[in-house]
Amino acid sequence: MKNKFLYRLFLLIIDSRLMLFAGIRQRLLKSLTNTPPNYRLIVCSGVFVEGCEFLRMGDGVSFNQDCFISAYGGIEIGNEVSVGHRVSILSTEHRYDNPEVAIRWQPIVSAKVVIGNNVWIGANVTILAGTVIPDGCIIAAGAVVTKKLIEQDAVYAGCPAKLIKRRFNSEEKSTNNSTIQVNYDQKLQ
Repeated sequence: MKNKFLYRLFLLIIDSRLMLFAGIRQRLLKSLTNTPPNYRLIVCSGVFVEGCEFLRMGDGVSFNQDCFISAYGGIEIGNEVSVGHRVSILSTEHRYDNPEVAIRWQPIVSAKVVIGNNVWIGANVTILAGTVIPDGCIIAAGAVVTKKLIEQDAVYAGCPAKLIKRRFNSEEKSTNNSTIQVNYDQKLQ
């Protein structure tokens, strides 16, 4: 009952561009997703979440304006993840393999979406059910991610998303990862 009330309140203020509601949106989404209160979360206006109870978020997650998140199949988002505006993250999809039944009447299939730590998802990206995005990745604006991505610390772009380049060479990667961890540990103190 409490969650229904909180969800309705979240829906009422979700589209408000007033800064007054920014903190309320964040507190409500933390409460609905059982995110620890000390975790940093930014939720801009127009962020719509279905299935809040199936969404798990780490510390330092930000959702820019007008994102759509359907978490009924389960979504896990790591620490320090930045989600650009108008991103869709979907953990369910329609089956379409029975020619005797209209697609819209075929069963819904769920598949968990996992987004690693230190990920940047550009504007207008679509992330489909069953996707895994490894740590340190950048998903370029407008990409459609349809499967498990393999390379960590890489840039993916296109429809469907493909590896464009690696962010670091092997030597740079070990140096940068230790710097990132030190900076993150300092933030927590």
